[in-house]
Amino acid sequence: MSQFPHINLPLKNKLTFTANPVNVVPLPNGEILMNFASQPLITKLNAKLEIVWEKIIQGQNANYVSSKLSASSDGRLIAIAGMTDIRILDAEGTTVLHTAEHGSWGRFLGAACYFAKDNKTIWYVLPGDENNTDELQVMDVAAFEVIASYPLLESQQYAYAFHATPDNDIILLEAAAGQEETILMQLQLNDGIVSLTELTQCDNVIMGNFAPSGKEFAMAPHYDGPLEIYSFPEIARVAEQDQVAIFDGSKDFPAAEPDNINYSVFFVDDNSILVVSQFGRLLLLDRKDLRCKAEVMPEGIEFTAYNLDGNPTTNPDYIFDYSSNIINVMIVHDKLLLTTGEGQLRSYDLPV
Repeated sequence: MSQFPHINLPLKNKLTFTANPVNVVPLPNGEILMNFASQPLITKLNAKLEIVWEKIIQGQNANYVSSKLSASSDGRLIAIAGMTDIRILDAEGTTVLHTAEHGSWGRFLGAACYFAKDNKTIWYVLPGDENNTDELQVMDVAAFEVIASYPLLESQQYAYAFHATPDNDIILLEAAAGQEETILMQLQLNDGIVSLTELTQCDNVIMGNFAPSGKEFAMAPHYDGPLEIYSFPEIARVAEQDQVAIFDGSKDFPAAEPDNINYSVFFVDDNSILVVSQFGRLLLLDRKDLRCKAEVMPEGIEFTAYNLDGNPTTNPDYIFDYSSNIINVMIVHDKLLLTTGEGQLRSYDLPV
């Protein structure tokens, strides 16, 4: 049993907010767009995390449904998917170009809009009711007209997330029923007709991201399952690693409760995978054997030990688990972005 080697990441940039960001959306030229859980505010940042503009736009959290932000890859359009409507705005967030009203999403549910890679269509999900399932719709951007639709799963049971793939004509749609169930579906639009294939081989694992090669993608487990790697476009499981093996060798965080994968895994490059742990640690795995080769230590990230009652402790005999100040981990514009409990957005170079 040996301690993992450490990779220290110097802080590149940081910005402190009065509320925690809930969506961080890439824009062209290294810029990003953000919105927040408790404020009707959208903020645009440049590549150095400096504020370009801020706009007060109705879109805050309501009834545990946070407005979900997305943008076209050319940066010309912004979409806000809220509890009872979808709004399409111009690039400056000053003009609402289109609004689609719908019934209310239930608590913790909803779906962000998805702009196709050619920016000609917008994909989104409308909530169902007692008589109808949730519904997928595809809108033509030029006319803001619905050109296709498809009935999805039962009404108001899932939160949805769209994922781009290396194939411009294939989209993945992830449906999550809290922590109980996840379903992954493959979508295509051909001659105005949506085709949907449920990928049952990916049931109850959580989408990570694609390797830069586009040939593989990573999936995180629910609870105690293994990390899994799938091929693309075949979508066949080609590798997996159980969590005991991933954490084997770590002596940095002795505790009564073992550490585990906290729903998030990312390809950093074709040879390395970043795992976010329940304790808030960042472990770098070798793709060849899916074993930990280093622990990533971003500057300014701190850990607190807790006892069984959830109170901070410094007594090693009473440590039950740990928590870092990391809230979310993202890879955006080839940089590692972290949001923290202090309301900060922090950027680092990737650990490669």
